[in-house]
Amino acid sequence: MITPAAPSTEAPAISRGPIGRLRALRIWDAAGVRDFRLLWASEGVSVLGDQFHAVALSWLVITLTGSGLALGTVLIAISVPRALLLMPMGVVADRRSPRSLMLSSHLARAAIVAAIAVLAASGNASIPVLAALGVLFGCADAVFLPAMEAFVPRSVGPDRLASANSLLQATLQLASVAGPPVAGVVVAAAGTGLAFGIDAASFVIAAGIVALIGGAAVSATAVSHGDGARVEPAAASAQPGTAAVVDPGTDSFLTSLRGGLRYVLADPGIAVMLAVSLVLNFALNGPAAVGMPWLAELRYHAGAAGLGLLAAGFGVGSLAGTLIAGNARLERQGRILLVGIAVAGLAMAGVGLADSLAVAFLLFAVAGLCIGYVNIVALSWLQARVEVRMLGRVMSVVMLVSFGVSPLSMAVAGALIDANATMLFVGAGALVVLATGAALLLGIVELFDGPRPAPADGRASG
Repeated sequence: MITPAAPSTEAPAISRGPIGRLRALRIWDAAGVRDFRLLWASEGVSVLGDQFHAVALSWLVITLTGSGLALGTVLIAISVPRALLLMPMGVVADRRSPRSLMLSSHLARAAIVAAIAVLAASGNASIPVLAALGVLFGCADAVFLPAMEAFVPRSVGPDRLASANSLLQATLQLASVAGPPVAGVVVAAAGTGLAFGIDAASFVIAAGIVALIGGAAVSATAVSHGDGARVEPAAASAQPGTAAVVDPGTDSFLTSLRGGLRYVLADPGIAVMLAVSLVLNFALNGPAAVGMPWLAELRYHAGAAGLGLLAAGFGVGSLAGTLIAGNARLERQGRILLVGIAVAGLAMAGVGLADSLAVAFLLFAVAGLCIGYVNIVALSWLQARVEVRMLGRVMSVVMLVSFGVSPLSMAVAGALIDANATMLFVGAGALVVLATGAALLLGIVELFDGPRPAPADGRASG
């Protein structure tokens, strides 16, 4: 952290006022790194464009077919290849420059979305073609995600990870709130073609910003890959983002992939984190996604406005938790994380018993606050713990856990909610609390009290 100088009689008034105190918060630490500022700007542009894509795609498919099944088919066409390719692309992110991979992915997605824009504007869009383009989009997405997650710790260093992840996630959340209403107006006024065109342009702009990132800013060390890999100091590794390029190594692709899985399983802290993440995503994602519309319409009879209120409760809470986490230190966070997870579980159980929309709103806000905080601190802990040479592979496994279990969680929630909505939420919350209790009984909380990065030979430290 960059500590501001003590105020003096010559110091500007702004340094002693509210703005000065705000700027001194730890959440802004990562913004002091040029390459991260560029990544942050590119992501801000890209995620705002994503909101236009989401609204336009849903509207285009529904107006073409009137079928929710057709929309689900197109969305599955995007999500399945993305999930299947995450781990292989994690290997690529460890072998190639993350900057180059992000740049290529942005340009590829720009071309794909531009093609959709032309089809939509000309009236030639069809479900088979949209699904085929969706497959290509999912593949390009799989290239980008591990590369970005591997780039962040390489650009800012461990002390600024919470700040970096908080700023990125908060930007995504703000775009998710502000973007859809504007996108809806554009679609209503000018059609889906223009909305897709805006998204394509956002990818081009994001690519241009990524291109400004220093070409050497790919790793804090020059590394090779696989078991027994060497790690050598880079000539310019004193500062994050000024490093030598990644050595592609000599191990086969499958050997590197297996090495990533062995690395995850060999580190008890990472393995436990993945197990906790699996439980959380399974227990909470489905009830939140399926349960909010059900509660708004069938329990509280509040319609779309009620659904918006519940979603806003969770979103506002999550944004607050994200911003708070941006000022946190990664040391001694074990018990705080487990308490946050347990409170989120209790809040979700309380939703099942809530007899009013206002109470459900508050409980969703509490759950969002806890999950927002836990997500940022846990992600930063993980990035700080993992060796640089393994970042792409480990982060791809983490993302796969989330992407893989969420559809199952939604399917289970959809099957159970009509039978007993109260028990769905209470059971989900109880599962989270039980998982937290098990973590405490097993004495593994100390694993989360500090990153303690693994040594360079690939063996995890405790």
